[in-house]
Amino acid sequence: MKSAGTTLAILILAVCAAHAMVHVLEGSLPCVEQSIATQFHVGSATTGWLQTVWRFPWGVGALLAGWLVDRYGAKRMLALYLLGGGVTCFTSILLPGLPLLFASMFMMGVMASIYHPAGLALLSHETTPDTLPKTLGWHGVFGSLGIGGVPLIAAGVLSLTHSWHAFYAVLGVMSIALGMVFVYLTLQSPERVFSKVDQAAPDDRGNWGSFGVLLVMSSLIGLSYHGVMSFLPRYLSDAKVLGFHTEGEIGGNILAASSLLLGCIGQYMAGQMARPKRLEFQLMLICAGTIPFLVGMSFAPPQWKWYCVAAWGMIFFMHQPVFNSLIAKYTPRSRRSLCYGVSFAVGNGIGAIAAGLVGENTHLQSAYLGLAGCASLAALSGLILWIRATRYPSIGPENS
Repeated sequence: MKSAGTTLAILILAVCAAHAMVHVLEGSLPCVEQSIATQFHVGSATTGWLQTVWRFPWGVGALLAGWLVDRYGAKRMLALYLLGGGVTCFTSILLPGLPLLFASMFMMGVMASIYHPAGLALLSHETTPDTLPKTLGWHGVFGSLGIGGVPLIAAGVLSLTHSWHAFYAVLGVMSIALGMVFVYLTLQSPERVFSKVDQAAPDDRGNWGSFGVLLVMSSLIGLSYHGVMSFLPRYLSDAKVLGFHTEGEIGGNILAASSLLLGCIGQYMAGQMARPKRLEFQLMLICAGTIPFLVGMSFAPPQWKWYCVAAWGMIFFMHQPVFNSLIAKYTPRSRRSLCYGVSFAVGNGIGAIAAGLVGENTHLQSAYLGLAGCASLAALSGLILWIRATRYPSIGPENS
């Protein structure tokens, strides 16, 4: 029993580390987009669409990834994502010219798209409905560490080398090293594949109406997330905190990291507080709680920018363990990976558009009003989901 528990703990820790890595890769471009713009003599509009080219396959590719995970197993696919992501880090710095950089970033997004349907499905299969929210809370903490840690990595590498190429070389080594861990795990233990498990069980069915509402929320949450994250270091490059004033890309990365790391607190709190019968109401409140801070980011002077971002991040990232628990609640085991893939594809495929649109906006702050509107619609959708939950309670193993 102890050995089984230790094996599960190691697996969960490895999956959480892979989650941190996917957000390190995701957050890499915002950290160095100003350096890339300088090298290639382009503006924020070009670097905004470069980020869309990364983020769109990251979202849409999850749909195919979910289908593949259901058939070939999560651990194999996680190894592929990490090894492929590391290789594309090196192609981004070795292949010459802006068009090939676009191609490398597209392929990096394709590799990264594997993580969420694979990692989330693996955790949902290996844990119980009672322990899943807490597990996802810790999973989310690692994700926030990745989101908040990558600006610190960028600031450190840029201060030492003044080269975005060196930054991607570091990320490539990190990703490949973690990928080898999953190669080992795949070889050491048999893969559990659920595409044909329990399909005949009478309680293994989905609540597809509520899942559809979740998909609407996913798209709206994705728009607000990608819109904020794509230019956050640039937004904070002139901010003042406690009388200290930082300037430029390195300073913006440091402030972005310090604000986003507070998301760990939100993830942990949400994971501890989430309960299967209260998830819908909690998700609605979380979405509503981000609205005032997005509005605040639209009007904040430099001395208030960091505080608005920090408050937004701590509340926004609370949604992840709650939202991912709801997907497990409303979908059958036999299609769990695919459903996580669909949700991620909708949220990040549609959400990726926000990066390009925000980049086209010459005044970043005015763009946040539109993102606040997305958050408002997400909260309204959450209200509909909560009403549905009170009228049509779900049944099945994930809701007991």
